Amino acid sequence: MSGKTEFKPGRTTTRSAIILAGGRGRRMGMAEKTLLEFEGKTILERLLESLFRAVDEVILSVRDKTQEEKFRPVLEKFPAREIRFCFDTLEDAGPLEGIRAGLLESRAEYSFVCAGDMPFVNSRVVDLLFEKASGHDAALPKWEDRKYEPLHAVYSKKLIPEIEKAFENGRRSVLTPVLEMKDIVFVEISEIRKLDPELRTFVNINTIDEMQRIIELSSKKESPQ
Repeated sequence: MSGKTEFKPGRTTTRSAIILAGGRGRRMGMAEKTLLEFEGKTILERLLESLFRAVDEVILSVRDKTQEEKFRPVLEKFPAREIRFCFDTLEDAGPLEGIRAGLLESRAEYSFVCAGDMPFVNSRVVDLLFEKASGHDAALPKWEDRKYEPLHAVYSKKLIPEIEKAFENGRRSVLTPVLEMKDIVFVEISEIRKLDPELRTFVNINTIDEMQRIIELSSKKESPQ
């Protein structure tokens, strides 16, 4: 699916987002987590609405054509947007292969990468990460305890050869190639918290219980006091 790319005011370069949607949802009974729905919208629809406030194109990284067909009804709600698919070429290589495939497909030098089970990705935080990454290899959120958020980060295409080296060495952890890049900007969580005080942008859904809890929290947040 494609449409006219709309450049945002004040920007002259294209921005991409890669949604990693190829997971098998084993902890959700093999459900497509990206298509789980609450408050009338799927997680994918919520993600696309948010991401298109910050990027010009979105690439959906999926396992195969069968999975692609499951997502097409959601994409039809965004007829004027640039949305494409990419596919894993290494079977069961995890999110690292999805990132590699997405970066190869991306038309932009920089791409925001996120998991497909993150309903509340904050477009202002995405903007911040792109701004931080500009002129560098990546912008990676870092917690106070030196843990990172590699599936909520902006990467340049310089990550591609590092991923390929990791695969050659039998390494599949996302952080392995990321931390091999020479010029990473680490973005402190305290800075992100200024834009998203509850840090909902990092919330992801791994189990049915987590999904139910998020629905309940979201309902409370929006109900009148």
